[in-house]
Amino acid sequence: MNQTYYTVLTQKGIALLDNATSLGVPIKITQMAVGDGNGNITTPDATQTELVHEVRRAAIDKLFLDNENPCQIIAEQVIPETDGGWFIHEIGLFDDKDNLIAVGNYPATYKPNIIEDSSRTQMIRMEIIVDNTEAIELKNDSTEVFAARKYIEPRADATQTTATQKYVNDTITAKITAHEKSTNHPNATTRAKGFVQLNSAINSNLETQAATPLAVKKVYDVANEAVKRAGDTMTGQLTLSDEGLRMNYANNDSMTLMTFSDKYSHVFYNDNTYESGSKLDYNSTQNIWQFKDVNDVTINDKSVLKAGDYGIGSDAAAPWSDQEKPLLTGFYGVRTDQFLPDFPFVPGSGTLAVYGTYNPYSNYVEQLYIASHTPRLFSRCRNYKSKDAWVESITEANIDRFLTTPVGVPQPWPRSVAPEGYLLCNGASFDVNKYPKLSDAYPDGKLPDLRKWKGSKDIQFIYIVKAE
Repeated sequence: MNQTYYTVLTQKGIALLDNATSLGVPIKITQMAVGDGNGNITTPDATQTELVHEVRRAAIDKLFLDNENPCQIIAEQVIPETDGGWFIHEIGLFDDKDNLIAVGNYPATYKPNIIEDSSRTQMIRMEIIVDNTEAIELKNDSTEVFAARKYIEPRADATQTTATQKYVNDTITAKITAHEKSTNHPNATTRAKGFVQLNSAINSNLETQAATPLAVKKVYDVANEAVKRAGDTMTGQLTLSDEGLRMNYANNDSMTLMTFSDKYSHVFYNDNTYESGSKLDYNSTQNIWQFKDVNDVTINDKSVLKAGDYGIGSDAAAPWSDQEKPLLTGFYGVRTDQFLPDFPFVPGSGTLAVYGTYNPYSNYVEQLYIASHTPRLFSRCRNYKSKDAWVESITEANIDRFLTTPVGVPQPWPRSVAPEGYLLCNGASFDVNKYPKLSDAYPDGKLPDLRKWKGSKDIQFIYIVKAE
């Protein structure tokens, strides 16, 4: 079909007409609907059962045979001034049971309503061709008089008091054609004038629609609560998203404040290692703050917590009775009958020193126990699953021999300062002239580095050598 605007009978309409012809009972076409086609002129399709986007449906004002074509039925409907505010791109005829009998497209025509300055009455006409016009019940009422009064201009010849149907039809057609030419404007663009549709969205990327006052108010409300420029004061509530609030450093490291469930965390990202780790957590259910992988915590420039600081006293040593926490490093005051039940040597109290290893896979620690009121020192190696037997390194019987160890022989020492006459095995150089016997053991004039490390700076264990 080469026509631009036309009407077709639907498959449902054809079936109903055939049935009406065979039964001799005409169908009743009672309503006409108009639609905007979702902003586009439609292509009539016989399979349709409804319009693409119906905007109005009302009773037909007139349904009659075309005087010049006996197989053509014409339906007319007048849309009053009170209805409108939309484009007409499609039309349809319905029977008294809401079946779509015929559907057509329509030249783009804007129908204003009474609240707009250009409000007007609009007549819509549809024409359908059928094999048997008797299969359709026709309707003829006072609409013709209304149409003649509304659309036929007064003539100078006073003898012309009535209008023929053809004259009415021709006049209406001419009026509609002229009206369509006056209102068939294109849609507005960013480069050309035209009709424009309103839109209340504030996140749209369209450039062919205009914002409503509601959209402007939404944007104003959002902007009014936002921090606009550097230095502005934020007075509203700050809400963290799932990704948190990130603060970047100049070296590309970052600290992120995150919330999840009942927890609040400070998460540090190291750009060199591409690793993230929590530094401080708060659990609101348990009301607990937890520092993680933090070497030193200060309050008012005073260190209140360092790696390995777990206090003194039996309470501080209590984790050693928990087999799931055997690797806490530090110095503890303990009672052997309570926290070292497998210690068979000196019952009573003493000091337990725990030094961790650097190997992240073994989780072994070295335990040194010094009994109170005696120079006896015991040691062993253990983790949370296994432990070596205790070994007594210094006894009351061998303490003198221990302190007279040959020059240059390393021996363990539980302190960071060497006793008089001894040097720490920390890899430092020494004066070979001042210590000739020590130079026999180390002719290069350099002590061995026998320190054990937990991290890059935290010494966990050291040896000493006698220097002469």
